[in-house]
Amino acid sequence: MNNIPSIMKHYSAKWLIFTDLDGTLLDRRYDLKAAADAMDSLHQNECLCVPASSKTHAEMAELNNFRKFPSPYIFENGGGLSWPSATAPELIGRSAEEISDLLDHIRDEHLFNFRLFRDISVVEIAGRTGLTEPGARKAKARQASMPLIWTDSQEALERFREILGFIGLQVVSGGLFQTVLDKRCSKAAAMLSIAEQFNRGEYRPELVACGDAENDVEMMTLADTAVLFPNKAGQYIPFDHPRLHLAPKAGHETWLQSLQQVLALHRGVEVPEQRRTEQTNAE
Repeated sequence: MNNIPSIMKHYSAKWLIFTDLDGTLLDRRYDLKAAADAMDSLHQNECLCVPASSKTHAEMAELNNFRKFPSPYIFENGGGLSWPSATAPELIGRSAEEISDLLDHIRDEHLFNFRLFRDISVVEIAGRTGLTEPGARKAKARQASMPLIWTDSQEALERFREILGFIGLQVVSGGLFQTVLDKRCSKAAAMLSIAEQFNRGEYRPELVACGDAENDVEMMTLADTAVLFPNKAGQYIPFDHPRLHLAPKAGHETWLQSLQQVLALHRGVEVPEQRRTEQTNAE
């Protein structure tokens, strides 16, 4: 892997915590400073917290600017990753520009109805997402994926997925948008790539993954411990794991409390009862 600062090459962590942002560490308050403080507070427990999101490099860099202990981060659903002080992010698959050109061709060839993020104004993105216009501008700065607004049928969407699969692309469904990226990219693959850099001979850190949605499932599955958060409706997606903890809601306070309980449980420290956060399927 390129661009790993020398300080990270010698950094040793007992725990690597990979966390989704929206609906997990962040709630509707979107408090980046509080989220950064929550991640940094676990540093004393020999933890390094690594955000993993569908957000762009520009959006993730804004969060990392609040960190006292900056970490690597995964952006655009694993389409790229960045290390602290690196001169440039590392892109895993095809670029957003190449993906957009392919999508234009597929739309014209098969007469699908959709609009690319690239072609939507900052004002409209802000209106659809609730972001400020500067925030929408950062969200639009795609490097490794391309969201789109699908206005065709569900049947057409399945045909669209099949066509993309033949050319090595995939569709990741989100709340407002469908996002297209290289098939080689995922949060899980990026997690393992980062974790590998912290192995020291036979020693490797424990991996914890936190999330709430389908695009977090593979990352949580491959982690040693999974922390599952409910969606906006208060429901948990179907998911099973030998060491599964259920957090009661999104937000930096609950996120931090849930992670503190996870760490305490695996250190053998007694922790106070909290609704559903201590559940482990291994017990």
